[in-house]
Amino acid sequence: MKQAYKKFSPFQVDPDKVWADYNLSDSDFAPATESEKESLVEIRKSVSYWRDAARRFKRNTVSMVALGIFIIVLLFAFAGPTMIPYDYSNQYRSAQKLGPFEYSRQEELIRSLEDQVDCMYATALQPGSATALDAGTYYFKFKGNTYCFTLEKKLAESVIILKDGELSTVKEAHIQNGEIKRSTPLASTGEVADNAKEIKVTTKVFPHMVGTDSQGRDILARTMYGARVSIIIGIVAALIVLVIGSIYGAISGLCGGVVDFIMMRIVELIYSVPEILLVLLLQVVLKEPLQRWFDSSHSWFANALSTLGAGIVSIFITFAVLYWVTMSRIVRGQVLMLKKQEYVTAATALGASNGRIIRRHLLPNCVGQLVITTCLQIPSAIFLESFLSFLGLGVSAPMASLGSLCSDALGTITIFPYRLLFPGAVLTIIVLTLNLVGDGLRDALDPRLKK
Repeated sequence: MKQAYKKFSPFQVDPDKVWADYNLSDSDFAPATESEKESLVEIRKSVSYWRDAARRFKRNTVSMVALGIFIIVLLFAFAGPTMIPYDYSNQYRSAQKLGPFEYSRQEELIRSLEDQVDCMYATALQPGSATALDAGTYYFKFKGNTYCFTLEKKLAESVIILKDGELSTVKEAHIQNGEIKRSTPLASTGEVADNAKEIKVTTKVFPHMVGTDSQGRDILARTMYGARVSIIIGIVAALIVLVIGSIYGAISGLCGGVVDFIMMRIVELIYSVPEILLVLLLQVVLKEPLQRWFDSSHSWFANALSTLGAGIVSIFITFAVLYWVTMSRIVRGQVLMLKKQEYVTAATALGASNGRIIRRHLLPNCVGQLVITTCLQIPSAIFLESFLSFLGLGVSAPMASLGSLCSDALGTITIFPYRLLFPGAVLTIIVLTLNLVGDGLRDALDPRLKK
């Protein structure tokens, strides 16, 4: 043992002296027993790839903050409309051109009754051009009780109030300085008649927190629905690009040769066409045929697409035709590099088909590039939809989008700047947070960037 130590020692020292100084013997160089090996093993729970990626993503403070803000925007867009009594398409003729938290004259009159009555129904607060109640039988429910009454004639510019269990009507002209000068008792029939119509009563006037436009539509409600439309279009369009581009690029890169040459020439041909010109052309050409198909067809597929509108469907078709080429080039480059790896060669030697190689070996190893490109495609799709809606070629009225809201507000920007700033700020937040989240996902999912 000493001789071996002398022979293989890399140090320029006397081995005999080292041996003596440390008091080593031949037994010190004996192989370790199984119990000694087990005592040195550090038992740690196995961590999967996705759990490890989630752990690294959580360490990225900027991306986590951006994700939290984006979740708030999602709640604003999808849960927010259920928390306010206004709809994106409703027009309130008594509340036109109001500023944030501003009330019209009729709303101020009705607000003065909030502390004096149990609940109320005001014709001035109802949407539409004809807000009066026609003659007939009506009912409403309040705190578990049902109240039914009959109107002998049309009721307009009035408020139906419930006070101490008694129904009465008050004309707006008879409300002065917050006091009811005169009211007309309204007899309750007790039981709900078969032909009775339900009305919705309220206990207070909900404010227009961001104001209203020139047609009396609530800007907050329209911004919520506009953000919802933009997010849905962005995600669906990005998924379309992901599916088409990844499959096309993987096939081109794996096959190579003549197949790759022809497929890449098709990509270059699409790249050579002026993008904006072709987008506008497709929007103009597709919109009317799609609308005619929706009107004439009775299939479930056509009915489902008709709920989205011809403008939104044409945007999806535009992305399927044009915007997958960047994704295909990125995937092709990754596949050309990965197909030379040993595991791909082994899969080919074992008889795996090209489809299995793409599905099980190539695309999973491109996940970092796929995620970042897809996440960057979502804000790109949102910008395209907003741009087309700004030009009047996107979503169809009365549906709102962030682009159409900015277009409507542009004419009055010097008088009502908040109409443009609010939807513009929401659009900026959506795009910025998606970019930051995509960057964090890229760092977390790409194994080559693992720290």
